[in-house]
Amino acid sequence: MGIVLFIKGKDYYTEIVPYTGEPQQLHGFQNHLAEKQMKATITAIGDSLTKGVGDPDEQGYAGMTVKALKKSNAISELNFKDYGVKGDTTEDLLRVIQGEQVKQDLSTSDIIFITIGGNDLVQVIRKNFLEVDIEDFNQQRIIYSKNFNQILGQIRQLNPTATIYYIGLYNPFEDLLVGLNDQFKSIIDEWNNTTQTILNLYTNTVFIPTYDLFTGKLDQLLYTDHFHPNHKGYKLISERLLSEIQDK
Repeated sequence: MGIVLFIKGKDYYTEIVPYTGEPQQLHGFQNHLAEKQMKATITAIGDSLTKGVGDPDEQGYAGMTVKALKKSNAISELNFKDYGVKGDTTEDLLRVIQGEQVKQDLSTSDIIFITIGGNDLVQVIRKNFLEVDIEDFNQQRIIYSKNFNQILGQIRQLNPTATIYYIGLYNPFEDLLVGLNDQFKSIIDEWNNTTQTILNLYTNTVFIPTYDLFTGKLDQLLYTDHFHPNHKGYKLISERLLSEIQDK
C-alpha cells in the first residue's frame, strides 16, 4: 500500500548559491605512515545510522569501518567511540556535543563520522502528513543548515585538524511515495547540496554520497522498518567510506 502525500506547487525549485571560496583541503591519513606505527582515534556522532539501527550485528557503517581499519598495516591501535542516538535531529546533536566526554573525545580524534539530517527532513512529513507544502521543507532546511553549520563550527573549535566524514542522505521512500518520487528526489538533492556547501566552508571535510547506493534496491538494502539500512546496506556505506579514508 503506497503513501500518498500532496505537495503544493507544480515544481520544486530553490536557487542554490554555489560555493565560491577556496577548495577544501584534505589531510592525508595513511600515506605518510610507517607500518603499524600509528595510534588512531575515531569518534562517531549523529543519529540512528551512526548507532547502527537495523544491523543485526549492531555495528552499522561506523563499526564496520572501524573493524576494517583495525586491520590496516599502518595502525597499531585504534580507539573508537560511538555517540549515535536514534531519532536525533541537528538540534539534538548540538546538545550531545556539549557533553564533557563527547567534547573530550572529539578534541582528540583523528577522524570524525557524522550522520545527521534525516530526522530533520522526516519531521516535515510527520508534522504535515496529509498535505506537505514545499515551503515546509524549505523552512526546515534553513533550520537544518544553521544547526549543521553550528555543529561543524563547534567541532572545529575543539579540533581544527580531524578529518570529518559526513554520510549523505538517501531516499527510503521511493517505493512508497505514489507519483512523487521526482519531487522528493529534488528535495533530498537540495538537502545534500546544502550540506556539501556548508562542508566546503571547512577544511578537511568529506561528503560521502549514499543516494545512488540505495536507488532501486530498497528491498535488498533496508531493514524491516523500511527506513534504516540492513547489514548489507550498511556494508555498502562502509565500503564507500573506507575507500575514501584509504585514498587520503
